[in-house]
Amino acid sequence: MRVFKVPFDIKREEKIFGGYLSLRQVVYLMLGASSLSLFATPLPIALKILLIFFIISFFLLCTFLKIGEQNFDKFFFYFIKYLFRKKYFVYKRCLKW
Repeated sequence: MRVFKVPFDIKREEKIFGGYLSLRQVVYLMLGASSLSLFATPLPIALKILLIFFIISFFLLCTFLKIGEQNFDKFFFYFIKYLFRKKYFVYKRCLKW
């Protein structure tokens, strides 16, 4: 029986949409595209455009940007978690004789 090595890389996401986009990326792109539904709200047009710009830019960053080896969405959520968690600072006095 012949044995073949199957190459796999566990650090990379599987590209299942056209060989270019992963499932995570497609979900973020769909969420960003759904922000265009804000055009149906009764807000001033300048506010609509500003909101859509920020929402779409956030989802595009989550889709494509990597900081180091970490995707932007994980980086962002870890940052938010760091901001809101309790921080304990323990002071230990060093005794030098």
